[in-house]
Amino acid sequence: MLYWIIRPFVTVFFRVFYQYDYQGRNNIPLDHPVVFAPNHVNAFIDPVALGMLCDRKIRFFARGDVFKGWLARKTLNSMGVSPMYRIQEGYTELKKNDKTFEECRSLLSAGKIILLFPEGICVQERRLRPLKKGLARIVFQTEELMDFKKDIMVIPVGLNYTAAYKFRSKLFIDIGKPVSVKEYEARFKQDKVRAINEFTKMLEQKMAEHMVVLKNTDNDQLFLNLEEIYMYQWLKNKGQNTNDLNHSYHGSRELALFINYLDEHKPELTVSLRDKSTAYIRKIRGNGLRDHLLRPENIENISIGTFIRDYLIIWLGMPLYLIGLVLHYPPYFLSKKICDKKIKNIEFFASVYANLAMVLWGIYASIQIVAVGLALRDWMLLSLYTVMVLPLTGFFTLWYYPVKEKIFGRWRLLRMVRKERSVVEELVRERFTIISEIENCKREFDNYLKTKPQL
Repeated sequence: MLYWIIRPFVTVFFRVFYQYDYQGRNNIPLDHPVVFAPNHVNAFIDPVALGMLCDRKIRFFARGDVFKGWLARKTLNSMGVSPMYRIQEGYTELKKNDKTFEECRSLLSAGKIILLFPEGICVQERRLRPLKKGLARIVFQTEELMDFKKDIMVIPVGLNYTAAYKFRSKLFIDIGKPVSVKEYEARFKQDKVRAINEFTKMLEQKMAEHMVVLKNTDNDQLFLNLEEIYMYQWLKNKGQNTNDLNHSYHGSRELALFINYLDEHKPELTVSLRDKSTAYIRKIRGNGLRDHLLRPENIENISIGTFIRDYLIIWLGMPLYLIGLVLHYPPYFLSKKICDKKIKNIEFFASVYANLAMVLWGIYASIQIVAVGLALRDWMLLSLYTVMVLPLTGFFTLWYYPVKEKIFGRWRLLRMVRKERSVVEELVRERFTIISEIENCKREFDNYLKTKPQL
C-alpha cells in the first residue's frame, strides 16, 4: 500500500534531484514474470529510478543489515523491499537467503516483477563487476518447478550516472530487450551447472551493452577530462543535440570505447592525453573557468550585445532566484551538510542526501503553507501559493542557476582577457593541442571500427 502512496511523490522528487531520461521502456513485457538485472551504482536510488519507469509493482531486494528492527522491516516490506543477505554479514545471516530465494520463486511463479542486482555489490564505477550466479539459479529453479511453462523474462539494464552522488547530475537508464529463460531449457536439462554459467556469462555481456564501460580504472579521470573537453565537439560532428541526454549517453559510450581502444593499442597516447588533459583541467579550474568558455565559437560570440543580454538576465532574474532559494534551498543545504559529515561511503551518499532532502523539503513546504494560510486567511490565495508560487519558483531556480554560472564564467573570462591575456592565450593553445591529439587518435579509431564492426 505504502509503495503506491509514495511512488508519485518520489517520482517527481527524483526527476528534480537528477536530470533523468531513458530508452527501451517498451521492452518491458506486460504479460510475463520479469526479472530486472541492472548494474548497481547508487544504493537505494537504483531500484527507485527503475521502479519509476514500470507501471507494474516491482519487488526490490536490499542488503540484509538495513532490516534490523521491527519498524525498519515493517516499513521496507510495505514499500516492496525484501532482505538479501551477503557473505559479509556472516554465514548465519546468509542462511536466511533460503527464505528470500523462496520468495523470489513464489513471486515469479505468480507472474510478478522482481529486481535483482547480479553483481552482488554496489560500486560507483563505470564498469561491470563479474556477475554472481544467484539470479540464474533463481530463475532456473523457478522454471524447473513450473516445468519451464512460466517463460520468465530477464531484462538487462544499464544505469548510467555522470556523477551519482551529485544533485542535478545526469542519469540515463538503458533498458535492453528481454531474454527468455525458456530458451535455455534444453541446455539446463542436459547440464544444469553449464546452463547457469552460460546464462550468467550471456547476461553479463548483455548488461555491458547498455552501459558506459571503462575497462581500466586508470582511465577514469581521462574519461572525465575528455567528456568535458571534447564531448560537445564529438556530438556536434555527428549532427546530434548536445543537450539531449540520450545523445549524450551514446556519445559517452562511444568515448569509453575510444579510450578502451587507445589503452589497448596505443597506451603511450593514453598516458599523453591523460597527462595533458589533467594539467589543462587543473589550470582552468585554478582560474575559475570551465572548458566550454574557451570553445572558439563561444569566444567569437562574445559581444556588447551578449554582455547586455547577460546583464539583463542576471539583474532581472536574480530577485526571483533569491526568492526561490529561500523557499526551497534550506532543506537541501541542511541535508548536504549532514551527509558531508556523516556519510563516509560514497555509494550511500546520494541515497541519504536525496531521501533526507525530500523529507525535510516536505516538512519545510508544509510549514510555509501553514504560515501563509495563517497570515493570509484566504483559501484562494493559499491555493495559489501552493500550486503556483512554490513549484514555479522551484523550477525557475533550477533553470536559472546553471544560466547564472555560465554568465559569471563569461564575465570572469572577459576580465582575464583584459588583465591576463597571456594566460588565456596559453589555455587556448593547450586546448587546441589536446583536441588535435584527440582527433588524430580518433581517425585511427574510426578506421579500426570499420574493420571491427563488433565494437
